[in-house]
Amino acid sequence: MAISKPAKSKNSLKNSEVDAKPSFKETTKKEDILTDNKEVSFPVNIRVDNHIRNKVSALINLGVAKNAKAVVEHMIESEIAELNESEKTRFDRMYNILEQKDYMAKGLK
Repeated sequence: MAISKPAKSKNSLKNSEVDAKPSFKETTKKEDILTDNKEVSFPVNIRVDNHIRNKVSALINLGVAKNAKAVVEHMIESEIAELNESEKTRFDRMYNILEQKDYMAKGLK
């Protein structure tokens, strides 16, 4: 039994088609994320389980906030308000470091 070469299909790609680089439209520009005070804002995801998501949805339905971002922001502000001076200072330092990291990663591109 002899092994034969596979038949060429009519849909086979040419080398030039395989080597072609994909093109895409850039959706986020540096100007869109930079603000005047050298901060950057861009969307990110926070992973939570379904129970936390359901609690956030219930709070939204009660009118605590208009969306999940506002619920999380409200809870964060409440926690920050409860920090003592030492913890507040440490929080501010850590927060500023993370903001600088974001600026360096996204703002300078």
